[in-house]
Amino acid sequence: MKAITIKNYGDTDTLIYGDTINPELGKSQALIEVFATSVNHIDIMMASGKMKNSAPLTFPWIPGADFAGRIDFLGEGVHGFNKGDEVYGKLMNGGSYAEYLAVDKGSFALMPTSLSFSQAASVPHVGLTAWEAVFEHGKIEPGQTVLIHGASGAVETFAVQFAKLAGGFVYTVDRGENRTFLESLGADIVIDYTSNDFTTIVKDIDLVLDFVGKDTPAKSYPVMKKGGILVSTAEQPDTDESKKYGVTATSMGVHPDFKDMSEITALIESGKVITDIAEVFPLSETKKAWDIYSHKTKCEKHYTHGKIILEIR
Repeated sequence: MKAITIKNYGDTDTLIYGDTINPELGKSQALIEVFATSVNHIDIMMASGKMKNSAPLTFPWIPGADFAGRIDFLGEGVHGFNKGDEVYGKLMNGGSYAEYLAVDKGSFALMPTSLSFSQAASVPHVGLTAWEAVFEHGKIEPGQTVLIHGASGAVETFAVQFAKLAGGFVYTVDRGENRTFLESLGADIVIDYTSNDFTTIVKDIDLVLDFVGKDTPAKSYPVMKKGGILVSTAEQPDTDESKKYGVTATSMGVHPDFKDMSEITALIESGKVITDIAEVFPLSETKKAWDIYSHKTKCEKHYTHGKIILEIR
């Protein structure tokens, strides 16, 4: 089968497009014929070696967290699906930049019938991250105020939609050029960080979602309510500092969850949640896609939001 592999840690020059062996299928796995995957920050970080202490790789390694495709074969321990079902899901240790993929049960769900494979591949990693940030870690309740930093990012656009659907009043911090887009997702107030300081505009925030890091948590604590929650996917917040303001600060990762994926699928099917695609490349052009994602080369099209998709078939 065709796949992208890397043989050692490094930059995009380590990416190799070519033939590799088909995956072996376990009893509790499904063999997926993959039609599309996507570019995520986690893929690039793992390949670079920056995560080798927490997530060491075994080479040769196939990148890829997201996948959308069709079930080709079911292991005897996988129930509730049929051969030919169109599914999507997320992997923890890569593997989806390939024509075929062996996936554990519980790591995939039926994909929304309203989406193409390419659209579906844009959802799992970022959708699950946003879901867990808003509902599991953020514990959002109707009527609460929510502040989302870097709101036009792939995870953040789902977070805006989930927070609004949960009954939150949503403040977003982003570039002004994304105002119309963010308002279309449900943002109540869009703060242009290039011309405004969010700390002079918001106060009494119940939930802060930090996808930026650096000094963002420290600047957010003073505008939060006591008892509020700050969730960061960027880095571990200073919990000693958060305690001074009487708020809870936590960092989070993300894990595949069939139930959460099914919830997200239902919202997409109902038209209440949309996904956003910036550009689509064939798998053979993964290096180009990664370079554009990392801002090492310019894309022919100008975009400030949306996922980069890799089509396999």
